[in-house]
Amino acid sequence: MTNVQNILTKYWGYTSFKPMQEEIIASVLDGKDTVALLPTGGGKSLCFQVPALAMEGICIVISPLVALMGDQINTLKERGIKALKLTGGISFDELNTLLDNALYGNYKFLYLSPERLQQEIVQNYIKQMNVNLIAVDEAHCISQWGNDFRPAYKNITLLRDIHPLVPIIALTATATPEVLEDTISELRMELPTVFKNSFVRENLSYQVFKEDDKLYRTEQLLKNNSGSAIVYVRNRKSTIEISDQLNSLGISATFYHGGISTKEKAQKLESWRNERVSTMVATNAFGMGIDHPNVRFVIHLQIPESLESYFQEAGRAGRDGEYASAVLLYNEYDKMNVKQQFVESLPTTSDLKKIYRTLNNYFQIPYGEGEFTKHNFSFSEFCKTYSLNTLLAYNALNSLDRLGIIQLSQEFGRKSTVQFLISSEQVLSYFEKDITVSVIGKTILRIYGGIFEMPTAINLDLIASKTGQSIETIISVLKKLEHDHVVEMMLQITDATLTFLVPREDEKTINVISRDVEALNRKKTAQVNSVLHYIENNKTCRSLQLVSYFGETTASKCGICSVCKTPSSNLSSKEMKHLAKQILALLEGDDLSSREISEKLTFAETNVLKAIHLLMDAEKIKINPKNQYYLN
Repeated sequence: MTNVQNILTKYWGYTSFKPMQEEIIASVLDGKDTVALLPTGGGKSLCFQVPALAMEGICIVISPLVALMGDQINTLKERGIKALKLTGGISFDELNTLLDNALYGNYKFLYLSPERLQQEIVQNYIKQMNVNLIAVDEAHCISQWGNDFRPAYKNITLLRDIHPLVPIIALTATATPEVLEDTISELRMELPTVFKNSFVRENLSYQVFKEDDKLYRTEQLLKNNSGSAIVYVRNRKSTIEISDQLNSLGISATFYHGGISTKEKAQKLESWRNERVSTMVATNAFGMGIDHPNVRFVIHLQIPESLESYFQEAGRAGRDGEYASAVLLYNEYDKMNVKQQFVESLPTTSDLKKIYRTLNNYFQIPYGEGEFTKHNFSFSEFCKTYSLNTLLAYNALNSLDRLGIIQLSQEFGRKSTVQFLISSEQVLSYFEKDITVSVIGKTILRIYGGIFEMPTAINLDLIASKTGQSIETIISVLKKLEHDHVVEMMLQITDATLTFLVPREDEKTINVISRDVEALNRKKTAQVNSVLHYIENNKTCRSLQLVSYFGETTASKCGICSVCKTPSSNLSSKEMKHLAKQILALLEGDDLSSREISEKLTFAETNVLKAIHLLMDAEKIKINPKNQYYLN
């Protein structure tokens, strides 16, 4: 271990390891299969990077995100460590050259996605390599019960077949006991040593508030923030809207989502990391590998779909060990929305049979055939052809993908986006040069508001039907506009490619997986219910609720969360009735938000909110879509 300490100091400049790192590294060096279950910020990367450097040969690293690979590769190179990655979009010749370098160039790390393992050339090269360790990052992705299941992770066991004597280290930050057990089984780990650090973050205050005016609460939290912040929202449009609103309030902010270009992502991330802007408003695309120590606030403006994703996202606050806050703001509409989106739209076995049969008919697959055939797939056209409920169809296709019936390319669900770069006056002047460009361009402007302000998802089929022009003509016009710097666009001509993985047998195909379908639906429902229970439980310490979800039962109250710090109400039942009467009197004049009610009364906000909840329960008041209360 003296050599290990020298490596840590030489390459990272540290004089000591974080808790459990040294024990994990010793297990790997002993040649044991090892599981490192460490919370976000626990230093998982060093657990495989240090022992790989201490041994002869190359370490194969399986990682789910290209961005995460890129960050780690750059960090290793900056430290003088030879590492490379195999990403998508490279030619066969380039792939061949990279694999040659990995084999003969004295490289220490080869990063690749699980999808790459399907290529025979990659497998053949790995057979020839002196592999010293197989590291599986975000290992919970191999478990179908996990929050981020990726079917391609099942391919990782190929490495066990190719190099049966090489130890595997599985690393994850969010695995329940059930997922952990399944991960070990799926990776075919042999009597692994499991290292499980406490999930408790002593410096992180978990706070949950029922809030109608979320922007106001966010402003109050961030206006005096001396560090950085992340504000998580559900969709791309909201990232731009909330970012603009925060900037108008004097809080420097930018936005981040999956639809912006790689270059723009890098620029925004650099501005935020260098603290030129304080706040990043983002979807969950802003996730793994975001290692910025000075994050004082992580704020969720919608209810997350699982405690696994919430815990991981909230854990990006306070990674420097200083006090930080993870705040979740919600209202009654959010509770209905999360159920509708993630529970009520879950496909049943019957739904899957219908979608699978329809899918085979759509591609004219004969009974008993179709295995490993690949097809360009337009999701919108598929749904339109058969008048399908898009949300249910989308979830059904993802379930079929998850359960190994079909395979959807990573493009599935992405949409073409367009943003105009010049003023409306300049655009109209440009349109005068070409009648076809004018017809298509003006139609796009009529259909899509805000297309000058932000990248906007467009529907090529809709534009075609409105203009009477072919899809090919519309694409040609858009490319011309892009070439002339009139628009910036990301074009998805087809939603995805779809591969059938089994022969068509209609109901029989789905009957085989029916139990798994039901189990997955139960799991998803349980995850959503766990989140709802977490936000509604105002009696148990927030930190205790979270860590117990991940199987930790010996933790103590944190003393700093919104439950632990909430003062007990001293209002008697008589005083509470008096407060309720005042609220009802206020609502006789106008519909008001909870903040407006609090500002008009002399009672503490916590007591006002409690009285509002009691009046809601008694059905004396209701809430409208603007999050204002009114008399029932």
